[in-house]
Amino acid sequence: MNNRSLWKLLPPAGPVLSLLLIGLVLLSGLLYYRAIRIQRFLEPALALSRPRNEFSKNINLLVQQEYGTKPVTGLSVKSSSILIEKSLLFAADGSPKASAQSHLHKLSHIFMSLMEDSHTRPNISLVLIIGRYPSGGTWTMNVIERQKVQRMVGIIQDSLFHTIPALGIRYSTYFVAAAQPTNLHETTQETLEFRIIPSEFLHIEMLEKLNKYAF
Repeated sequence: MNNRSLWKLLPPAGPVLSLLLIGLVLLSGLLYYRAIRIQRFLEPALALSRPRNEFSKNINLLVQQEYGTKPVTGLSVKSSSILIEKSLLFAADGSPKASAQSHLHKLSHIFMSLMEDSHTRPNISLVLIIGRYPSGGTWTMNVIERQKVQRMVGIIQDSLFHTIPALGIRYSTYFVAAAQPTNLHETTQETLEFRIIPSEFLHIEMLEKLNKYAF
């Protein structure tokens, strides 16, 4: 069979191109449909998370203003919580370290900035100063550990208000110092947490952003 015979077996170019174009149109339509479905799913999810992400971003920016952009060993920000290791503030017996004053000075400025910001403060319900202690021993040991940690977080709260008196005078009702029991083997016992609890206004802002997807 020569080459001329082989060419005769090939289908005409016109119908083949038409089928290719139809296939491309169908594929484009399918991809567009899938993209629209993904967009309709992602947009509400992004709208829901945006206010909380912006809230967390503001906290991060304030921490960077006080501590700088380089990571600080023993200090981190997760979502709307500032985590700091106990060893940065307290000795093994629970007494404050001399270096604690520097950290508490910076933290007090962070919280004062949050409270003085007219956009941020309405979104804050509480600031929990949480210290954790191991629970599961005898009743007496649990009481001793709880009192020790409660004293620590109380010192922190008093120091924040002492550093910037206006913070305590204007916004003391936002702050709660608490000792929280944990399991014996949890590593969070060595971490103090400043957890900023969002108010209902932040949730309302989320719902307002979702409003356009309701219909």
